[in-house]
Amino acid sequence: MDSRALLLERAESERDFETAVELHAGRLTSLELLPPQQYRGETGSETDQAAGACPLCSSELVHPDPTPSALAERLQALRGELDLLDAAPESRRRVLTELEGEANRLRQELIAVGAAVEALNSADEAMRAQRDAIATRNYTRGRIEALLGVVTSSTGESLDRLRRSVEGAAERVAQLQAELDPEADREQLTSRLNIVGRTMTELAEQLGLEHVEEGVRLDLANLTVVTDTNTGPLPLVRIGSGANWVGYHLATHLALHKYFTENARPVPRFLMIDQPTQAFYPSDVEKNAGTVNDADREAVLAMFRAMRDVAEALAPNMQIIVSDHANLVDEEWFQDSVEHIWRGGEALVPVEWMHDAEP
Repeated sequence: MDSRALLLERAESERDFETAVELHAGRLTSLELLPPQQYRGETGSETDQAAGACPLCSSELVHPDPTPSALAERLQALRGELDLLDAAPESRRRVLTELEGEANRLRQELIAVGAAVEALNSADEAMRAQRDAIATRNYTRGRIEALLGVVTSSTGESLDRLRRSVEGAAERVAQLQAELDPEADREQLTSRLNIVGRTMTELAEQLGLEHVEEGVRLDLANLTVVTDTNTGPLPLVRIGSGANWVGYHLATHLALHKYFTENARPVPRFLMIDQPTQAFYPSDVEKNAGTVNDADREAVLAMFRAMRDVAEALAPNMQIIVSDHANLVDEEWFQDSVEHIWRGGEALVPVEWMHDAEP
């Protein structure tokens, strides 16, 4: 490409030079200072004769003037240079054509080289991606081998422990699924209520309550006690008698606390009962004396025996506290259970406290 540029630059210079030469030759020709033969560039004796002749009138000069000869020689030289300049473009064009062909060939080679470079780059990218994939695969294989090495080092105990964990998790899932089943919830609740109902029935029989023959149960829907009879369920409100009401309430409380304690339910382990025998002391005199007739005494005794039996069965995990007017003096176990007798001025709240509170 440098040779082509030099040739083009030289051609431009030659054109400028040719223009200048033609300009000078034209000036000499237009002035007609030379004879035609000299204008034509002829040489020889005629040129020498022109040196001694006047260029205007052709008369012989006394002193020959060499200027016309010099001008003729100069014009001849310029014409020779013009001829050379006319012959130069042909060879230059040939060289330029060769250079253009070479340039085109080089361009094609550059295009081919560029395509080869792009192909190599694409191949390099593919190779790099393949190397990355191989490296990732090797890394993963190494991690797996390391993990397998750790696992196989303690196969026995680890697998047993994992199996136990899986079994425990499966049992927990089954338990949770069962808890989410409403039908299973109802069955579980019914089963527990049946257990409580059997205890209520036993206590109701021990207390000598009415309508206990077919069983007693707790109705959670209506939150009441129901006895089953041949004519259908009989709720507590329809049974009547204060003794029955108190007795069934007592049996229900004792049965519930017995179930809660035996099954370690989160319920306080004590039961506070106030005057459960109130139905058997209709008058203030009998209340203060703490005595009742024989029939009522048997009912009161059965009531306290039921509470004693439950407390002893659940001891030491259950405590029953009773505040009542009854005082079974003939029952040693009853007297052993009495902690305070609030009569004769003694009471749960000391009398002096009330006097101290007066203004």
